[in-house]
Parts: sequence; C-alpha cells; structure tokens
Amino acid sequence: MNDMRSNSAILVLAIVLAFSCVAQAQRNLEPLPEEIASVVLSKREQIERELTTLQGNEWAGKYRANDGTTVTSFLDWSPTSGFTVWRENCSRPGIAWVNYGNANFSGNLVTLSPERTEKGQHTYTFSSPTFVPVKWDEQHWLITSDQLVLFAYAVNSGSVEEVETFFVKIEDYNKSNKGLPQLPKEYKRYLNVKPIQAKVTAVGASNENWYPPLTLNVGKSAGIVEGMKLWLIGVENIHIQLYVTEVQEKTSVARVISAGTSGEGDTEIKPKVGWKFNSKLPEDSW
Repeated sequence: MNDMRSNSAILVLAIVLAFSCVAQAQRNLEPLPEEIASVVLSKREQIERELTTLQGNEWAGKYRANDGTTVTSFLDWSPTSGFTVWRENCSRPGIAWVNYGNANFSGNLVTLSPERTEKGQHTYTFSSPTFVPVKWDEQHWLITSDQLVLFAYAVNSGSVEEVETFFVKIEDYNKSNKGLPQLPKEYKRYLNVKPIQAKVTAVGASNENWYPPLTLNVGKSAGIVEGMKLWLIGVENIHIQLYVTEVQEKTSVARVISAGTSGEGDTEIKPKVGWKFNSKLPEDSW
C-alpha cells in the first residue's frame, strides 16, 4: 500500500512538473473557431464513409499518437478523401491544432498535402509531410520520414509511453507487437543497439519556471540525435526524463521534460554535474 501511495505521488508530481510550462505557454490560446472545426469534422466524416467501403489498402484508416498524459493527436486518411489531423489537450477543452488536405499513397510512402499552411494558433504542422508505413507484428504504424531513428530509439528504450508518441492505427492498439518493427533496410541498424549512457558536464542558468539546460558528454559520434529521450540513473528517489535539444559531434544539450520523487519526505530536485542518464528506461522508473 505504501508503494502504491508513493507511486501515485510520483505520478502526480511528474504530471504537474511536466506540464506547468506547457500550461503557461497555452494560457493565451483561443478555442478552435467553429468555422475551422466544421471544415475538419466534415472532411473526417467523408474519410470515414470512404473507409467503410475501401478494400485493398491496409494502411488507410484512423491513427492516434499521444504526447504525455493529456495531449492526443488523431490522424485519419484515405486515398480519395484525403486526411485530417486533430491535436487536442483534454485539460484544455476547446483548444485544438488541426489540418487537412489531400493524401497520396505511392511507392510505399504516404504523402500529405496540408491546406492550412499558415503557422500559429490552431494549425497542426508536421515535421515532415511524408510518412513511412511500418509494420510491427500485427500493428500498423505511420512514421514521418525524418523521425525513423527516433522511432527506433523509442522502441529500444522499452518505454511504451515513448513509442506511443508515434501514430499507430487505432484498431491495432491492443494487437501483438512482438519482435522488432520492420523498418526500411537503412534504419534497421538503429534497432536493438546498446543503450547510450550520458553524463552531465555542465548545468546551465536556472530560471524560476523550470530546470536549467544540461550539457552532456556525448553527441553525434555516440549516436545521440535531437529529440531523443534519456532517463536519470543511479540517483535514489529522483526520477528525471530529458529531451535532447542540441547535438554536436562530442557533446549535446538536453532539457528536463519531467521530474518527480519517490520515497518519504521531500527530496529537492537539483540537477548536478556528474549525474548519469541512459537511453534505456530504468526498471524502477515510473
């Protein structure tokens, strides 16, 4: 029972810390205008009608990706009707980022052509409009062409939460994903590799809102890539996850994206030089 209470405390603290900056950034966002929402919902209905009769295309369908515990993105697409994407935060009802347009499936690639090109509020932007279909046992995944390495690292990490930040077909969610995903040949070498260990060599300037950036002793030559996640190891009762923001040949810079404590009493979380992080999710991690 004490373990259950401790785990609950960790989760609550982690959620509060991880999303305090997000909440501040979203403070001035306006709800999605009805005229935009109606266009997206109408197109989604058109796609759903096509999907009910579509045959011979196992990749068309409805997909979902999670970003933490409160943000979810839904991607629906079909060959003729095109696509819609809708990103929402359940803690901020009415706030959404959307896009829609044509979809082309050719050469084993799904290419989306978004109609909303303006940047800013309410516009969902893709890191790349080209998706690579990836089969993982019985599951279908759509991975943007520029994030195949990150997907491989997420699989290697052993973190279900990290893997689910990528789009998986909703109807496949509870299906088997044994073994390794079938990545394109040139990316298979990133799967099942030895975990990367990093050490903090410098702690940046603090601010009142969040933790300082951390400089790590590993970079591109060790396999570090921008956007990958790392977890704190070897520090009792403190749990931290990092997001790599900058990569040099021999060093990198990362930001804390979640932090929490376990055990009794209040443990101060103050990153230090010498702390070690690993690309593999620790067994005692929450």
